[in-house]
Amino acid sequence: MSGQQYDIRTFLSKHRDYKSSVTYELEELKWLIGRVRMVMADEKALIEVRHPVNIVGDIHGQYQDLHRIFNACGMPANRTRYLFLGDYVDRGPQSLEVICCLLGLKIAFPNKIFLLRGNHEQEFINKEYGFWAELEKRFPYGLALGIFKEFNDLFGYLPLAALVSEKILCMHGGLSPHLNSLDDLRNIELPQFVVGDQSLVQDLLWADPALDSQGFAPNKLREVSVIFGEDIVYKTCHKLKLDLIVRGHQVMRNGYGFFANRKLVTIFSAPMYDTTLKNRAAVLVVARDKTMRFYLLNPLEKKEDAYGVGFRKNFVDDQSGYNGHDL
Repeated sequence: MSGQQYDIRTFLSKHRDYKSSVTYELEELKWLIGRVRMVMADEKALIEVRHPVNIVGDIHGQYQDLHRIFNACGMPANRTRYLFLGDYVDRGPQSLEVICCLLGLKIAFPNKIFLLRGNHEQEFINKEYGFWAELEKRFPYGLALGIFKEFNDLFGYLPLAALVSEKILCMHGGLSPHLNSLDDLRNIELPQFVVGDQSLVQDLLWADPALDSQGFAPNKLREVSVIFGEDIVYKTCHKLKLDLIVRGHQVMRNGYGFFANRKLVTIFSAPMYDTTLKNRAAVLVVARDKTMRFYLLNPLEKKEDAYGVGFRKNFVDDQSGYNGHDL
Protein backbone atom coordinates (compact mmCIF):
# COMPACT_ATOMS: atom_id res chain seq x y z
CA MET A 1 0.00 0.00 0.00
CA SER A 2 1.45 3.38 -0.96
CA GLY A 3 1.67 6.27 1.45
CA GLN A 4 -0.89 8.21 -0.60
CA GLN A 5 -3.59 5.73 0.42
CA TYR A 6 -3.32 6.57 4.11
CA ASP A 7 -5.41 9.29 5.69
CA ILE A 8 -5.21 10.86 9.12
CA ARG A 9 -8.79 10.16 10.17
CA THR A 10 -8.38 6.44 9.59
CA PHE A 11 -5.00 6.48 11.29
CA LEU A 12 -6.36 8.17 14.41
CA SER A 13 -9.34 5.83 14.54
CA LYS A 14 -6.88 3.01 15.23
CA HIS A 15 -6.04 4.71 18.53
CA ARG A 16 -9.54 4.75 20.03
CA ASP A 17 -9.07 1.47 21.87
CA TYR A 18 -6.62 2.23 24.65
CA LYS A 19 -6.66 -1.33 26.00
CA SER A 20 -4.86 -3.01 23.13
CA SER A 21 -1.77 -2.45 21.04
CA VAL A 22 -2.07 -0.91 17.58
CA THR A 23 -0.89 -2.74 14.49
CA TYR A 24 1.19 -0.49 12.24
CA GLU A 25 2.47 -1.06 8.73
CA LEU A 26 6.00 0.07 8.02
CA GLU A 27 4.90 2.27 5.10
CA GLU A 28 2.21 3.76 7.31
CA LEU A 29 4.81 4.87 9.85
CA LYS A 30 6.97 6.37 7.11
CA TRP A 31 3.90 8.23 5.83
CA LEU A 32 3.17 9.51 9.35
CA ILE A 33 6.70 10.80 9.87
CA GLY A 34 6.76 12.47 6.47
CA ARG A 35 3.41 14.16 7.03
CA VAL A 36 4.22 15.46 10.48
CA ARG A 37 7.55 16.82 9.29
CA MET A 38 5.70 18.89 6.68
CA VAL A 39 3.20 20.09 9.30
CA MET A 40 6.02 21.14 11.64
CA ALA A 41 8.16 22.72 8.95
CA ASP A 42 7.44 26.26 10.14
CA GLU A 43 8.00 25.57 13.85
CA LYS A 44 11.21 26.93 15.33
CA ALA A 45 13.27 25.96 18.38
CA LEU A 46 11.14 28.40 20.42
CA ILE A 47 7.44 28.23 19.66
CA GLU A 48 4.77 30.62 20.92
CA VAL A 49 1.56 29.13 22.31
CA ARG A 50 -1.56 30.98 23.37
CA HIS A 51 -3.67 30.22 26.43
CA PRO A 52 -5.89 28.46 27.36
CA VAL A 53 -3.61 25.44 27.21
CA ASN A 54 -3.10 22.15 29.01
CA ILE A 55 0.59 21.56 29.75
CA VAL A 56 1.56 17.89 30.00
CA GLY A 57 4.80 16.46 31.37
CA ASP A 58 6.53 13.15 30.72
CA ILE A 59 4.36 10.31 29.35
CA HIS A 60 7.04 7.62 28.90
CA GLY A 61 5.10 5.09 26.87
CA GLN A 62 2.11 4.98 29.25
CA TYR A 63 -0.49 4.91 26.51
CA GLN A 64 -3.50 4.18 28.70
CA ASP A 65 -2.64 7.13 30.90
CA LEU A 66 -2.38 9.37 27.83
CA HIS A 67 -5.99 8.38 27.13
CA ARG A 68 -6.90 9.21 30.72
CA ILE A 69 -5.53 12.70 30.20
CA PHE A 70 -7.52 13.19 27.02
CA ASN A 71 -10.64 11.79 28.64
CA ALA A 72 -10.31 14.24 31.53
CA CYS A 73 -9.12 17.35 29.72
CA GLY A 74 -10.63 16.86 26.26
CA MET A 75 -9.23 15.84 22.91
CA PRO A 76 -7.20 18.41 20.96
CA ALA A 77 -9.84 20.26 18.97
CA ASN A 78 -11.39 23.70 18.55
CA ARG A 79 -11.55 24.48 22.27
CA THR A 80 -8.71 22.38 23.69
CA ARG A 81 -5.01 23.14 23.24
CA TYR A 82 -2.12 21.00 24.49
CA LEU A 83 1.57 21.57 25.05
CA PHE A 84 3.61 18.42 25.76
CA LEU A 85 7.02 18.81 27.40
CA GLY A 86 8.72 15.73 25.94
CA ASP A 87 9.75 12.21 26.95
CA TYR A 88 7.07 10.39 24.99
CA VAL A 89 9.07 7.17 24.62
CA ASP A 90 11.07 4.73 26.79
CA ARG A 91 10.41 2.93 30.05
CA GLY A 92 6.66 2.40 29.57
CA PRO A 93 5.11 -0.51 27.63
CA GLN A 94 3.68 1.35 24.60
CA SER A 95 6.08 4.01 23.40
CA LEU A 96 5.10 3.44 19.78
CA GLU A 97 1.40 4.00 20.41
CA VAL A 98 2.11 7.14 22.43
CA ILE A 99 4.33 8.80 19.86
CA CYS A 100 2.19 7.74 16.90
CA CYS A 101 -1.01 8.96 18.54
CA LEU A 102 0.54 12.32 19.36
CA LEU A 103 2.05 12.72 15.90
CA GLY A 104 -1.29 11.85 14.32
CA LEU A 105 -3.03 14.46 16.45
CA LYS A 106 -0.37 16.99 15.46
CA ILE A 107 -1.23 16.38 11.81
CA ALA A 108 -4.98 16.62 12.44
CA PHE A 109 -4.83 19.65 14.77
CA PRO A 110 -1.53 21.44 14.07
CA ASN A 111 -2.50 24.58 15.97
CA LYS A 112 -3.95 22.73 18.95
CA ILE A 113 -1.16 20.34 19.90
CA PHE A 114 2.50 21.23 20.38
CA LEU A 115 5.27 18.73 21.05
CA LEU A 116 8.57 19.72 22.65
CA ARG A 117 11.60 17.47 22.68
CA GLY A 118 12.72 15.67 25.83
CA ASN A 119 16.03 14.06 26.67
CA HIS A 120 14.56 10.65 25.77
CA GLU A 121 13.98 11.90 22.23
CA GLN A 122 17.70 11.31 21.68
CA GLU A 123 18.96 8.19 19.96
CA PHE A 124 21.66 7.29 22.47
CA ILE A 125 19.02 7.34 25.22
CA ASN A 126 16.06 5.63 23.53
CA LYS A 127 18.37 2.95 22.19
CA GLU A 128 18.97 1.86 25.79
CA TYR A 129 15.78 2.61 27.73
CA GLY A 130 13.01 0.85 25.87
CA PHE A 131 12.00 2.38 22.55
CA TRP A 132 14.46 0.41 20.45
CA ALA A 133 13.65 -2.83 22.27
CA GLU A 134 9.94 -2.26 21.61
CA LEU A 135 10.50 -1.68 17.90
CA GLU A 136 12.81 -4.70 17.66
CA LYS A 137 10.11 -6.84 19.26
CA ARG A 138 7.37 -5.61 16.93
CA PHE A 139 9.20 -5.58 13.60
CA PRO A 140 11.90 -7.66 11.89
CA TYR A 141 15.35 -6.37 12.83
CA GLY A 142 16.15 -4.55 9.58
CA LEU A 143 12.75 -2.85 9.42
CA ALA A 144 12.91 -1.95 13.10
CA LEU A 145 16.32 -0.34 12.63
CA GLY A 146 15.08 1.72 9.69
CA ILE A 147 12.01 3.07 11.46
CA PHE A 148 14.04 3.69 14.63
CA LYS A 149 16.39 5.90 12.63
CA GLU A 150 13.48 7.73 11.01
CA PHE A 151 11.84 8.50 14.34
CA ASN A 152 15.09 9.80 15.78
CA ASP A 153 15.66 11.91 12.70
CA LEU A 154 12.22 13.42 13.28
CA PHE A 155 13.01 14.06 16.94
CA GLY A 156 15.82 16.35 15.83
CA TYR A 157 13.21 18.70 14.37
CA LEU A 158 11.10 19.00 17.54
CA PRO A 159 10.99 22.44 19.19
CA LEU A 160 13.03 22.83 22.37
CA ALA A 161 11.05 25.46 24.28
CA ALA A 162 7.68 27.20 24.27
CA LEU A 163 6.56 30.63 25.40
CA VAL A 164 2.96 30.62 26.61
CA SER A 165 1.23 33.99 26.24
CA GLU A 166 4.61 35.76 26.47
CA LYS A 167 4.96 35.10 30.21
CA ILE A 168 5.42 31.34 30.83
CA LEU A 169 8.58 29.67 29.51
CA CYS A 170 8.39 25.91 29.09
CA MET A 171 11.02 23.28 28.34
CA HIS A 172 11.71 19.67 29.22
CA GLY A 173 14.85 20.01 31.32
CA GLY A 174 15.78 23.41 32.69
CA LEU A 175 17.74 26.63 32.64
CA SER A 176 21.20 27.21 31.27
CA PRO A 177 24.18 29.52 31.75
CA HIS A 178 23.88 30.07 27.98
CA LEU A 179 20.33 31.46 28.28
CA ASN A 180 20.45 35.26 28.51
CA SER A 181 17.51 36.25 26.31
CA LEU A 182 14.64 34.72 24.41
CA ASP A 183 16.62 35.41 21.26
CA ASP A 184 19.12 32.78 22.44
CA LEU A 185 16.28 30.28 22.06
CA ARG A 186 15.01 31.75 18.80
CA ASN A 187 18.49 31.55 17.30
CA ILE A 188 18.87 27.79 17.83
CA GLU A 189 18.82 26.16 14.42
CA LEU A 190 16.81 23.02 13.81
CA PRO A 191 17.28 20.16 13.26
CA GLN A 192 19.51 19.26 16.20
CA PHE A 193 20.62 15.72 15.43
CA VAL A 194 23.67 15.75 17.69
CA VAL A 195 23.32 17.72 20.92
CA GLY A 196 26.60 19.26 21.98
CA ASP A 197 28.04 18.99 25.47
CA GLN A 198 27.78 22.08 27.69
CA SER A 199 25.36 23.70 25.26
CA LEU A 200 22.07 25.54 25.62
CA VAL A 201 20.29 22.72 23.80
CA GLN A 202 21.70 20.12 26.18
CA ASP A 203 20.58 22.12 29.22
CA LEU A 204 17.07 22.60 27.83
CA LEU A 205 16.81 18.81 27.64
CA TRP A 206 18.70 17.78 30.80
CA ALA A 207 19.16 20.48 33.49
CA ASP A 208 17.64 20.17 36.98
CA PRO A 209 16.80 22.60 39.79
CA ALA A 210 18.48 21.90 43.12
CA LEU A 211 17.44 23.23 46.53
CA ASP A 212 20.94 23.15 47.99
CA SER A 213 22.59 24.94 45.08
CA GLN A 214 23.40 28.52 44.15
CA GLY A 215 24.15 29.50 40.59
CA PHE A 216 25.03 26.72 38.16
CA ALA A 217 27.03 23.60 38.94
CA PRO A 218 27.77 20.33 37.11
CA ASN A 219 24.94 17.82 37.32
CA LYS A 220 26.89 15.04 39.01
CA LEU A 221 23.89 12.75 39.39
CA ARG A 222 23.10 12.61 35.69
CA GLU A 223 26.70 13.20 34.61
CA VAL A 224 25.43 15.56 31.95
CA SER A 225 24.36 19.23 31.88
CA VAL A 226 23.92 21.36 35.02
CA ILE A 227 21.93 21.93 38.17
CA PHE A 228 20.74 25.43 39.06
CA GLY A 229 19.63 27.17 42.23
CA GLU A 230 16.66 29.33 43.15
CA ASP A 231 18.73 32.44 42.47
CA ILE A 232 19.03 31.45 38.81
CA VAL A 233 15.25 31.11 38.53
CA TYR A 234 14.70 34.58 39.97
CA LYS A 235 17.36 36.13 37.74
CA THR A 236 16.05 34.42 34.61
CA CYS A 237 12.44 35.42 35.27
CA HIS A 238 13.52 39.03 35.82
CA LYS A 239 15.82 39.14 32.81
CA LEU A 240 13.35 37.49 30.41
CA LYS A 241 10.27 39.19 31.96
CA LEU A 242 8.63 35.88 32.85
CA ASP A 243 5.99 35.02 35.42
CA LEU A 244 6.70 31.30 35.53
CA ILE A 245 8.98 28.54 34.25
CA VAL A 246 7.41 25.12 33.58
CA ARG A 247 9.45 21.98 33.01
CA GLY A 248 9.22 18.18 33.25
CA HIS A 249 12.08 15.67 33.50
CA GLN A 250 11.67 14.59 37.15
CA VAL A 251 9.13 12.40 38.91
CA MET A 252 6.90 14.30 41.35
CA ARG A 253 5.29 12.33 44.14
CA ASN A 254 2.08 14.35 43.78
CA GLY A 255 2.35 15.02 40.05
CA TYR A 256 3.86 18.48 40.38
CA GLY A 257 6.27 20.39 42.61
CA PHE A 258 7.06 24.07 43.06
CA PHE A 259 10.53 25.61 43.32
CA ALA A 260 11.87 29.12 43.93
CA ASN A 261 8.78 30.55 45.64
CA ARG A 262 6.52 29.17 42.88
CA LYS A 263 8.44 30.79 40.05
CA LEU A 264 9.20 27.31 38.67
CA VAL A 265 7.02 24.22 38.59
CA THR A 266 7.87 20.68 37.51
CA ILE A 267 5.08 18.67 35.87
CA PHE A 268 5.13 14.88 35.57
CA SER A 269 2.26 13.13 33.78
CA ALA A 270 2.99 9.39 34.06
CA PRO A 271 1.20 8.01 37.16
CA MET A 272 2.67 4.97 38.92
CA TYR A 273 5.89 5.54 36.98
CA ASP A 274 7.75 4.78 40.18
CA THR A 275 6.05 1.74 41.70
CA THR A 276 7.72 2.34 45.05
CA LEU A 277 6.80 6.02 45.14
CA LYS A 278 3.33 5.32 43.63
CA ASN A 279 3.40 8.81 42.20
CA ARG A 280 0.43 10.72 40.93
CA ALA A 281 0.49 12.50 37.59
CA ALA A 282 -0.51 16.07 36.82
CA VAL A 283 -1.55 18.35 33.97
CA LEU A 284 -1.15 22.11 34.39
CA VAL A 285 -4.13 24.03 33.01
CA VAL A 286 -3.60 27.67 32.06
CA ALA A 287 -7.18 28.86 31.77
CA ARG A 288 -8.73 31.50 29.54
CA ASP A 289 -8.50 34.08 32.32
CA LYS A 290 -4.82 33.10 32.88
CA THR A 291 -5.52 31.45 36.22
CA MET A 292 -3.80 28.11 36.74
CA ARG A 293 -4.93 24.84 38.24
CA PHE A 294 -3.87 21.21 38.16
CA TYR A 295 -5.61 18.07 37.06
CA LEU A 296 -4.26 15.11 39.02
CA LEU A 297 -4.31 11.48 37.94
CA ASN A 298 -4.13 9.02 40.79
CA PRO A 299 -1.99 5.90 40.35
CA LEU A 300 -3.98 2.80 39.47
CA GLU A 301 -3.09 -0.73 40.40
CA LYS A 302 -5.17 -2.14 37.54
CA LYS A 303 -4.39 -0.63 34.17
CA GLU A 304 -7.59 -2.07 32.65
CA ASP A 305 -9.50 0.40 34.83
CA ALA A 306 -7.44 3.33 33.57
CA TYR A 307 -9.93 5.14 31.37
CA GLY A 308 -11.31 8.02 33.37
CA VAL A 309 -10.89 6.36 36.76
CA GLY A 310 -8.90 7.68 39.70
CA PHE A 311 -8.95 11.22 38.39
CA ARG A 312 -9.62 14.44 40.23
CA LYS A 313 -9.12 18.18 39.89
CA ASN A 314 -6.76 19.97 42.24
CA PHE A 315 -6.03 23.67 42.62
CA VAL A 316 -2.61 25.27 42.93
CA ASP A 317 -2.89 26.18 46.61
CA ASP A 318 -3.68 22.61 47.65
CA GLN A 319 -0.02 21.68 47.67
CA SER A 320 3.42 23.19 47.48
CA GLY A 321 7.04 22.27 48.03
CA TYR A 322 9.57 20.79 45.67
CA ASN A 323 9.87 17.00 45.66
CA GLY A 324 11.92 15.93 42.68
CA HIS A 325 13.08 12.44 41.83
CA ASP A 326 15.52 11.98 38.98
CA LEU A 327 14.70 9.87 35.94
